[in-house]
Amino acid sequence: MKIRRSVLTLFLAAVLIAVSLTGCGKGKDEALVKKITGTDPETTVMTINGSDISAELYYYWLSIVCEDTAAYFTDGIQWDEVLYDDVTVSEYIKSTTLNTLIQYQIVTDLDKEYHLQDEEEVQAYLDEVIANNIDNFGSEEEFEKSLANAGVGRETILYLYKTQYLYSDLQDKLYAAGGPLEVTDAAVQQYIDQNYGAENGNYSAKHILLKTVDDAGAALPEDEIAQKKAQAENLLAQLRGSDDPQTLFSQLMAEYNEDSGEPEDGYTFGPGEMVDEFYNGTAALEEYEISDLVESQFGYHIIMRLPSEIPAVEEIKESYALELFSVMFQERVSGAKVEYIQDITLMEPKEYYSEYSKGE
Repeated sequence: MKIRRSVLTLFLAAVLIAVSLTGCGKGKDEALVKKITGTDPETTVMTINGSDISAELYYYWLSIVCEDTAAYFTDGIQWDEVLYDDVTVSEYIKSTTLNTLIQYQIVTDLDKEYHLQDEEEVQAYLDEVIANNIDNFGSEEEFEKSLANAGVGRETILYLYKTQYLYSDLQDKLYAAGGPLEVTDAAVQQYIDQNYGAENGNYSAKHILLKTVDDAGAALPEDEIAQKKAQAENLLAQLRGSDDPQTLFSQLMAEYNEDSGEPEDGYTFGPGEMVDEFYNGTAALEEYEISDLVESQFGYHIIMRLPSEIPAVEEIKESYALELFSVMFQERVSGAKVEYIQDITLMEPKEYYSEYSKGE
């Protein structure tokens, strides 16, 4: 059974990969990208929304994604292994690299569009980060060597740090009070009115479940299923004969319920978030009414419908803004315009990473 505590779906559309300076590439006199690919690091290999993407930036992210992927294999990356929908590991690495480049570009585009950051504040942050890196590596020379080993120059690493800094409070600057896309109380209330409550198909309920399947989802033997049904009927009979069925329900739920993940105060859910039998069984009840036995693929349920949870504006204002931000960001990622430079052939991940990972 799908379990939720809120009808508001929360997700972060873009997870920006942390900047890494621990690359194991061959940082010698010649730039790493040039050494491996024959392409100058500054060469534009594609554009995203009209902005140039350099070979240095592309191959930096390619190496990061390769290293992240390599952590899942004990005997080296299996490049031709199919992960899902006929997508091989190699294809996954390429698509993830491109998606990361797009995400970073979207952050930059949003900052330019809405003028979100104070440039002096950003520069002060970058100066501090570089100073900390130099201190951590022991000297500026060692810091520069680490950049070379990672296949990036100072300008590229500053771009990466700046973009992550912009992203860190991008949602707040866009949607907070006074922001260009400010979320008003009226907008949140309208969202609540349109998405919460029984009139919108959202319910709260708790149940007593007697399972007819094991932990792996396989059906129990028929005699055990019959015993579970008889037990459920006995519990229901007790509830029907009680002068205080609400209190008794809580007591029986604590003693007999086999849904180990159910919160003490039950579930709040909307269409498609529970199995149909549970959803329809709840919808047919009045508040605090107790159902007859409801049978689903999980077993026998006795359901008590509860008053629908209607949140206050302030309770969900931040999460509503997050949802707006996530949808907007993902739409921009999906709609990004990527154009490859025709006379540039990008190296396959396997070829590049095999050279990159050799070390000095």
